[in-house]
Amino acid sequence: MNKTVYVTMDMDWANDGVLTDTIALVEKLELPVCFFVTNATPLLEKLRSHPLFTLGIHPNFLPQMNGQTGKNYRETLEEMTALVPEAKVIRCHALVDATPILVASREMGFEADMNLFIPFSSGIHLKPFTHFSGLRRLPFFFEDDAWAQEANHPSVEEHMLRDDDSLKIFNFHPIHLYLNMETMERYNRAKPYYHEFDRLAPFVNHGPETGARDFLLRMKQIGDEHGIRFGKVSELWA
Repeated sequence: MNKTVYVTMDMDWANDGVLTDTIALVEKLELPVCFFVTNATPLLEKLRSHPLFTLGIHPNFLPQMNGQTGKNYRETLEEMTALVPEAKVIRCHALVDATPILVASREMGFEADMNLFIPFSSGIHLKPFTHFSGLRRLPFFFEDDAWAQEANHPSVEEHMLRDDDSLKIFNFHPIHLYLNMETMERYNRAKPYYHEFDRLAPFVNHGPETGARDFLLRMKQIGDEHGIRFGKVSELWA
């Protein structure tokens, strides 16, 4: 069994109250986390200076796909690299994946991407591999919103204790951690108040069904019980 797992989080324009909650949670758990940044925030400096955290970029190419902007993909990448110049890993919003984006990312100095989501339930053995551009491709097998939509949620134990040496990368979102989201219905009810932190509390899951926050807490517990190490993602391309 692979005794190292990795935790990543897509910021997805979370308001600062939600993001502060997430930072406090992972600090308490002492978890190394790679935050994929979407936007400027006063909290960026805290993330940047924290020894447990790594920063990547999370560019949004949906406006180009929907004809809502005159910007091309390189301009979007340039804006994001200006915001997070130290970033060496990229995951695109909505997992938009295209060869020109991968090639441009490598040309701009990125070492790796995490655009490939292949769920645990697929049973596929995941390994890093190198794209022809030179970019290291790092597939991941858990995404909190995708897991919430699966008919039969694979358990935390199944993910953490998978008996092979498969790459184990988990991805969460601050909003889903704050809401302890267990169904997309919960998230969709809260979504109109996404940027109004003081209005989100009534939508938090306090019930018996496991949500995203419960999942992360249980991950840490299982890791401690079984000697599983939480690694920094930069190990995967170093």
